[in-house]
Amino acid sequence: MSKVILAAREWGSAQQKIAPMKSPTAQKLTPNAGCVLVKTDAAWKESLNIAGLGWTVENQSGTAQFSAPAHYVKTVLAAEALALRETIWKCRELGHARIRCESDSAVLIKAIKAKTSLAGLYGVLADILSLSSCFEFISFSWIPCGKNIEADMLAKQSLSVELALLSPPTLI
Repeated sequence: MSKVILAAREWGSAQQKIAPMKSPTAQKLTPNAGCVLVKTDAAWKESLNIAGLGWTVENQSGTAQFSAPAHYVKTVLAAEALALRETIWKCRELGHARIRCESDSAVLIKAIKAKTSLAGLYGVLADILSLSSCFEFISFSWIPCGKNIEADMLAKQSLSVELALLSPPTLI
């Protein structure tokens, strides 16, 4: 029995340790001064691996709404991560330098703050961390679902439209 235990320990120590993902650190400035507030959410249809992504971008001029479908999405967490990545890309495209990102996915926010990967999400999380270096300031916060209603509605609407487009016509 002791040979089995020793072999298991040897095997375990020989396995490559996965290091946490690292990204260039964005310059840290006073959090709320001149920040754009973004809120993200996703809706997912498990049986079809399709997601609807929704996000809002709020600044002094008002709130802009965005949504997009995503195909080949394996988990709801992947959908949430894709929504956040799309949001950050859009903010970069719009020229925003300081953003506060809010999501109702506690697991996603925790992984981003810890700069660690999650199963099946390494690429998307690496993209988020890499894109973060494009901003003077960026923060990630969890919010309850009740404070994310607008992004949730946009995600569900995007998913609904995509499902309608994929549905075969009904003949009467």
